[in-house]
Amino acid sequence: MNRARAHDHVRAEQRRFRRAKTGSAWKPRELPQFYYLTHFNSFLKDVHAKHFDLLGKVDLGFIAAFDALPRNAQATYVRMANRRGYVFDRDKFAYDEITDQTQQWVTLRDQNFIDPIASPLFRDWLSSLPKPDLVAFMTDTMCATLFKKSWKKSVLVDLAQSQTDPSDAVIPERYVGQGRREALQYLLFLYFGRIEDNLQTLTHRDLGLVRDTNDDQSGPQFDTPQEAKIAFFYAKALHDLRNGTDFDATRFCESFDTWPRPDCDLSTRHHDKLLQKLGGWSERQEDHDRALHLYTQSDAPLCNERVIRIRWTRNADEDRQWCKARLESLIENPGSDSEASFAEDFYARKFHKKRTSATTDLLRTATVLTLDEAFRNQPERAVLKHYKAKGIDTYRSENVPWRNLFGLLFWDILHDGHQGRRRLPEILRAGGFYAAHQTEIEARLSRLDNPPLALLDLLRTLSMHYSEDSALVHWGSRSLDRIKALLIHAPRGGVAHLLRLMSQDWRGTKDGFPDLMLIEDGRVSFVEVKTVGDSLRRNQLTRMRQLSAAGFPIKIAKIEWAVDPSQPYVVVDVETTGGRPGLHRLTEIGAVKMIGGKVVDEFQTLLNPQRSIPPNITRITNITNEMVAGAPIFLEIAEQFREFMGDSIFAAHNVNFDYGFMSAEYEMIDQRFRYPKLCTVASMRRFYPGHRSYSLKNLCRDFEIDLKSHHRALCDAKAAAELLILINEKRMMD
Repeated sequence: MNRARAHDHVRAEQRRFRRAKTGSAWKPRELPQFYYLTHFNSFLKDVHAKHFDLLGKVDLGFIAAFDALPRNAQATYVRMANRRGYVFDRDKFAYDEITDQTQQWVTLRDQNFIDPIASPLFRDWLSSLPKPDLVAFMTDTMCATLFKKSWKKSVLVDLAQSQTDPSDAVIPERYVGQGRREALQYLLFLYFGRIEDNLQTLTHRDLGLVRDTNDDQSGPQFDTPQEAKIAFFYAKALHDLRNGTDFDATRFCESFDTWPRPDCDLSTRHHDKLLQKLGGWSERQEDHDRALHLYTQSDAPLCNERVIRIRWTRNADEDRQWCKARLESLIENPGSDSEASFAEDFYARKFHKKRTSATTDLLRTATVLTLDEAFRNQPERAVLKHYKAKGIDTYRSENVPWRNLFGLLFWDILHDGHQGRRRLPEILRAGGFYAAHQTEIEARLSRLDNPPLALLDLLRTLSMHYSEDSALVHWGSRSLDRIKALLIHAPRGGVAHLLRLMSQDWRGTKDGFPDLMLIEDGRVSFVEVKTVGDSLRRNQLTRMRQLSAAGFPIKIAKIEWAVDPSQPYVVVDVETTGGRPGLHRLTEIGAVKMIGGKVVDEFQTLLNPQRSIPPNITRITNITNEMVAGAPIFLEIAEQFREFMGDSIFAAHNVNFDYGFMSAEYEMIDQRFRYPKLCTVASMRRFYPGHRSYSLKNLCRDFEIDLKSHHRALCDAKAAAELLILINEKRMMD
């Protein structure tokens, strides 16, 4: 398969997935009445077959008890497990296909598939209440002076939980809790490899929004039930901590002595991450002794760093000497390049009187670029545009080309036929990839010294596997372009050096690569983009050092925002058949291009929306079905409008409406529409406060702007352009 054909296949795959995500040119599957129950039973059988050796008495009991339930009771439980939260109002729980709902609740209660609202579910019950019902409950059970009805619901829930004894609360019988939750969560964990709060992921699969999980794409592999249960414990603890409160964090800290000892790579990683998060939480609570105790239970780089920093701040001679010895040990035998960077930098500043950190030193060498502030939300795009305007070949890079190159170069070694490709190969997670395959890895790295030969190998792999799921390779249409530019223009041995580090320590080198890749004067260099107030993360600093050691020029582009008088804007207004992009369609586009406050070009066309225009829309816009019958469809003018946009900023009055419709129309024809945006409504509010209304009509009246044909696209676009002139005058003054 040649390169162009491979790219065609990649684009076809992208189109198919974009349609599935957006609903464009896509219809949901016709699902039978009890489709969700059929799929849930299939899920249980799949887990039972694949992971039987990892199932305990409770898990097997769940499967057996569910299998013994009557069909309608099964359907009720699955419907319940598919909804958000764990507490439900039976009076609001009704599905046409489930008969005799009252009996189903009785059956589920008798088999422990629903629980009463006792202490563990009390907060969930409070959260399930509509805010007026929550306020009413609090008014009945506690002093009304303790809270205000206007407070956020989450604040009210926290207060109600802290001020109410669950055993004293009067909870209506119609509220029930989902039973056997932990058993179901464990089965889902074995299936997906992560904690799921409900069955939404299964539902998305049923509806065709994500691909089916097949035999080679299940969750993590464990050797023993104990390994699986311990990994589940830590995955669930992290999940609960992320979604919990200070009370939950305190509970985790106090239960530390009862935590199981991690005995596999996954549980060890989660154990270390849990300690990091709880240590950080303890520091924020200013409980540094507890934080120190937690951090010292892990040898992870971040925990080591925090221990050193906390002990250093104690300012005691004993602690200072300990820090000195510990830093020297890390410099001599670091756990990772990142840890070495920290230890060397901290040691130099504290014991050799170096005044600034390595991060500060790098940031001081940054190239300062003054760019138009309309790109404020897209800084990488702004810098890319800047370099391209100077005639430099520039690519968005970050982590993707490195992961693509790594995944393609070592594809058959990583995927030996025994593991699914959608999840990260276990050998990378465990960290033994280089040691297990050093000879073959080095042989392939040596071929990178001959870029044409290496590219031929990569293209062969791409052609063979282009449509297969991969946790490593992103099948983008420009993937090979970036890889080709990198290989051809890289310093000799530079790419191999980085890929060798990735194969030796995937977890430590999989991210943090610079944002942009430049090809200038036959050499590749990298640029990290930072705006005012941004800092370099530790992994970014480490990656920049590694790239520099491999011979790649590295620089930082620091952006200062301003108003660029030469920056073109296209002020757009669209008329539509309704208010929902993707469902409703465009009937007219009007746009004016502005440079330096002057209109330099115009664009206007009616469009055939390929559906009827509702009468109420016609009354507003005066655009009729007869007027658009002979107009072009969007596909016929799409390229013309893209050329009209050029490198402009997309501006509109209430920009998300117009931009949303434009991007939806391009999505329907399998094209991306991405431009920086400026909203004249938000900008007028910012620079011209005090107006009673910021509608286009009222602002035109207030500023004496001509608006003779309101709700016709070109007229509204011209009026919004006049507002943009006022906005830019203020922006330049600021």
